[in-house]
Amino acid sequence: MSFPSRLRALLLALVLLASGAAACAVVPTVGEPAASPHTAPRAQFQVTSPTVPGRTLTVVPPSPDSTPSVTLDVHLDEPQQEWWGAGAALTDSSVQLLQGRPGAVSALFDPDAAQGARLTMVRLPLSGTDFSASPWTWQPGEPAPREQVASARLLRQQVLPLQPRTRVVGAPWTAPPSMKTSSSPRGGALSDSGVDAYGDLLVRQARWLARHHVPLWATTLGNEPGYSSDYPTMTMTDDQMVRLADEVGPRLDGLGVRLWAVDHNWSDRARVDAVTSQSAAFDGAAFHCYGGSPDQMAGLVVPRMVTECTGTTDTPASTFGWDAQNLVARAVAAGSSGLMMWNLALDPAHGPVDQGSRWGCKTCRGLVTVTTSGFYREPEFYVLAHLSRAASPGARVLPTSGASTVLSTAAFRNSDGTVGVFGQNRTGTTQTVRITTGTTSRTYVVGPGELFSYRAPAP
Repeated sequence: MSFPSRLRALLLALVLLASGAAACAVVPTVGEPAASPHTAPRAQFQVTSPTVPGRTLTVVPPSPDSTPSVTLDVHLDEPQQEWWGAGAALTDSSVQLLQGRPGAVSALFDPDAAQGARLTMVRLPLSGTDFSASPWTWQPGEPAPREQVASARLLRQQVLPLQPRTRVVGAPWTAPPSMKTSSSPRGGALSDSGVDAYGDLLVRQARWLARHHVPLWATTLGNEPGYSSDYPTMTMTDDQMVRLADEVGPRLDGLGVRLWAVDHNWSDRARVDAVTSQSAAFDGAAFHCYGGSPDQMAGLVVPRMVTECTGTTDTPASTFGWDAQNLVARAVAAGSSGLMMWNLALDPAHGPVDQGSRWGCKTCRGLVTVTTSGFYREPEFYVLAHLSRAASPGARVLPTSGASTVLSTAAFRNSDGTVGVFGQNRTGTTQTVRITTGTTSRTYVVGPGELFSYRAPAP
């Protein structure tokens, strides 16, 4: 064979080899730019202003020639807790408002939505709450309540098609009246005689959700077990929670469902220590933001996360500042593995709410507010949107240094080989922020009070 013939044969072989390799390549997710296996993702920096209309999740180019006013160092060689994700609660009010509104659901869950929150977790009430038209509970021997059927249907038909890897965390607000001291879904305590039946009900709920293709990833024994009010609520003693954990923990584990302790405020840390020290069935602990401080989560023997916090009528500026500092920076430093807010969606009147309750929340704010003509995003939406851009489920938290007086931050090493940073400019002046990860540094300008998220290939 002549040299030109051999050359043509070699080129043909290379073409065929490349075609075969392409046939075996991973197909990118719809909406993602196609890239070769050797092409690293590009760095991206986005900001949201609390005061400038339209400056939301805006991509900002680097400013390599600017002198930094603050330098944030991300320590790549010190991985810490796993990150589970971010989300909010699918209350009955949220179900009612999101049904038939695919645009709002997409804004909350679509991982490719440019102005989306890109949520990956849902907290699912397993009984009525103060955001139910009327109290409801499961009943022994009866079919699942219609309210539970409606929430499961919305998850299956609208949420999971957008985000198939959604992690659902269950929480009942109350047991059935027959298992309580008050003989009512409103207030009262779990009776000692009702503990066994209540444990069986928790397992029944988990099995029902599994049969109806709802990916229950974790559950708690009850929302806020130290609080009783005139809407569906129920207190439990530490001894009751330990007894329940020992009874239902192994059965839930067999279903692939984690069991989390307490599900109440940071100030209830002592109760978390008490129950987790007496039962090995607890896989984690859940905290709310309404009492105490995030630092009280530190040093637990089990993983933990914030499972509830709500905005009310505060401004975007104060929301960005408080949430970034307490729900992200300090909470993550104290070991939090995720963040879930309260309602996914409410109406402009902060409802619908339980009209029979005097004490239920009347000023709570959803991540989106749904109107008769559409919806709009609230400040908490943007906090979670930036957090979701910085950290994917399965990431590892990374410590940072150098900017704590100017920025509220949390950093992550993602499984796709990127480093992510969530942050907020705590000051009233523009800051030029240099982010240093190993041998790589990039500089960006962040306006007063702005949220930001950064994601770039690890060096």
